[in-house]
Amino acid sequence: MTPPTRGFRLLRDAVLSLSLSEPFVGPLYHWRTSRPHEYRHSPANSMDDDNAMFKVGPGHGAPPQNVHLGADDHLLDHLDHRFSLLYFTEGAAVPDALQAVVSELQARGLPLKVIAVGSAQPVAGADETLVDADDHLRQRYGVPASDAAYLLRPDQHVCARWLSLDATRLRTALINAAGLQGA
Repeated sequence: MTPPTRGFRLLRDAVLSLSLSEPFVGPLYHWRTSRPHEYRHSPANSMDDDNAMFKVGPGHGAPPQNVHLGADDHLLDHLDHRFSLLYFTEGAAVPDALQAVVSELQARGLPLKVIAVGSAQPVAGADETLVDADDHLRQRYGVPASDAAYLLRPDQHVCARWLSLDATRLRTALINAAGLQGA
């Protein structure tokens, strides 16, 4: 259900839309194959994050929860086939130490997108900024304050989450999830 390209996404959407108007399509969907799986015990999940400290929100190995951000705009519309760091902030910039880790690992060929969540203005160091005007995303993800973050794998499953992210733990989680050699 997570298409790798725009073409596959169009095909998936066409089939799913057919199921809304044609009753014969419904029985073709099996409950086991139409629900996302959770990979709670995946070795790609970070063991050095704050997963256990979160009260709500998708945990290790869970798919992200889609959240309505605005007119015809949802969180999942902003995710693609790269690692995605959802960094919650009201600040003007992603901290320099985090930007350095992102740059280092991107230079090593790691596909990584930084998405700042919460600010009304573009955030320096982020590839994209999502406004969370009503704090819907923050609440659904159990984020109490700025500097919290979620790291999503390219298959759009959570592999780490932090109440307060620092560069060392981000680097460790990305190296682990990507299977990169050498620290």
